[in-house]
Amino acid sequence: MTNTSIFGQPEVKQEEKKPIEFVKYFTGTKTISTKDSPFLFENVILLGKDYFSEDYDLIWVYDDNPNDGTLYLGHWNDGVV
Repeated sequence: MTNTSIFGQPEVKQEEKKPIEFVKYFTGTKTISTKDSPFLFENVILLGKDYFSEDYDLIWVYDDNPNDGTLYLGHWNDGVV
């Protein structure tokens, strides 16, 4: 099961709503388009809303080790997987 949270805020149970969407991920200094899904990861954390002028949200994902995670640009929407 994937855990979702907003950095610095307590966990809140969500109803059935619009799911999180990934659009791009960071690799070095570039962003690459992606069709990855949040359900592939154990932890999905919203770091910032409207991160770029393109209205993307900054999302950190990882499985067991946060040091092995990946940054994504996408749409947090209602924060559900």
